Amino acid sequence: QEQDAHGDLPTLDQVLTRKTLPPVCLYNFYIIMRDRLKMEEVLDFYLDLQHHELLWKRYVKAMHRTGHLSETDLSDGFQSPRVLSRLSNQYFPSVGTPRTPSPRSPSPINMPISLVRPSIGELSSTTTNEKAIPSRKDLMDSSQRLLLRYLVPSATKELTQLPDQLKLALRKELEKPEPRDDPLLFADAKDYVFEYMQKQAYPKFLRLKVWGNITLYQQLGRLVVGLLSLLAALTTSLSLIFLGYPTWGIRFWILLPFWIGVLNILTFLTGLDPIWVLVFNKSETTTFKFNSIKQPQVKRILKSRSIWLLSASIIIAVILTVIFCAIPSRKL
Repeated sequence: QEQDAHGDLPTLDQVLTRKTLPPVCLYNFYIIMRDRLKMEEVLDFYLDLQHHELLWKRYVKAMHRTGHLSETDLSDGFQSPRVLSRLSNQYFPSVGTPRTPSPRSPSPINMPISLVRPSIGELSSTTTNEKAIPSRKDLMDSSQRLLLRYLVPSATKELTQLPDQLKLALRKELEKPEPRDDPLLFADAKDYVFEYMQKQAYPKFLRLKVWGNITLYQQLGRLVVGLLSLLAALTTSLSLIFLGYPTWGIRFWILLPFWIGVLNILTFLTGLDPIWVLVFNKSETTTFKFNSIKQPQVKRILKSRSIWLLSASIIIAVILTVIFCAIPSRKL
């Protein structure tokens, strides 16, 4: 419901294409997928597919420059059946369907290129080896890397979220003597993974980063601090009562531990530290590591929630203080 009320929030597609700002960015999405949701292999697979598509696009552009492809061939896009039939030694309409022979076009001159996707902390992969021309072997190596890393049983990042039928169809194509290497092969898997993240991961990510700004360990730490502060406030209040201190006066100082306790308990319950937002404009990525809050919609939401939370903590602390200050002293 909260997400619908803020329809101007970034979409998952914008996050995955690096069109957003912290804290709703790809870097933080990866951290949440890894540390909180324990499904970083899903995002890794999607990003590796994007990288594979980038290699294919560079390869097709190179073939166009060398005259192996015409403008007519590219009229329907880089992954059109016409392009696939011209660049493949066999044409593949879809996963698991029969293949029709077609002449194979020569590959461009081999040039060194990294087949490994850049890490999340780096700039967009489009800036990496921008001038390098991938060879057909580079594309085959990239597709085989996807197979060995995600699709075979007991792979280093086996993609258990992908339906077995789809994984078997991909493995059948990629384990052939002449395996496919075009991105169209992975289109169904990419769509499935995107929808999976859209439904299972992205709403939780928004809840953690749009309506909160601290990590799980920070929340647990705030719970401890809050309980200790409330214990100190209650102990001090009762001590002052039974030591015979008059109402109000010095007993009003219990407001400070009460406020610290209430604020930390509310921070634990909401995952939001209003001081960090209103004073420092910070959102925690990992424990005690921070991003500045730059996404305009998120900044607006966090500021309004922080003001509400801070006001609520002050009101509750004042009420508790008044109650304990109004109790008549009774010296034991």
